[in-house]
Amino acid sequence: MLVFTEAGAHTVFESDAGFKITYPTRYKTDQSTSTSLKLYIYLADDTPVDAVTVSTDESFTEHSTLETVTERYADAITSVYQELKVLSKDRTTLSGHAAFRTIYKGTLPVQYDDNTVREETLKVNQTWTIRNARVFTLTYKALAKDYNQYLPQARSIMNSFTLE
Repeated sequence: MLVFTEAGAHTVFESDAGFKITYPTRYKTDQSTSTSLKLYIYLADDTPVDAVTVSTDESFTEHSTLETVTERYADAITSVYQELKVLSKDRTTLSGHAAFRTIYKGTLPVQYDDNTVREETLKVNQTWTIRNARVFTLTYKALAKDYNQYLPQARSIMNSFTLE
């Protein structure tokens, strides 16, 4: 069950997956729940990539650690998206839990609303943590030229993320 609550000019999204995140009501959102939950919060109306995404992954076991998740995620990202170059990676926290963050930049295909696909230079900030064998990933992805413009809004949304 997903719960949306409007609190003034903000929407609070609560998930049965065990997290809550708050974002300005004016932002467009989308979600999918095929094999895991994925919530998209779009920071701009004219591009499908200037967004904060929250996703969950339940493919890990109760014995998985942040290190095993990081090995699998970091390897997968750079293997699948060979055009992405790692700009930085470091340990951090997410909702008070140990987490890992990577920042990438590279040229990738982007599909727009009119179904055109264009190669765009993107910058991606991804942070993940694991709790009770469930991985929570927050991603801020933007056109490289827009990254710093939307970073304050993205950071505010990402900082509102809590695990329950």
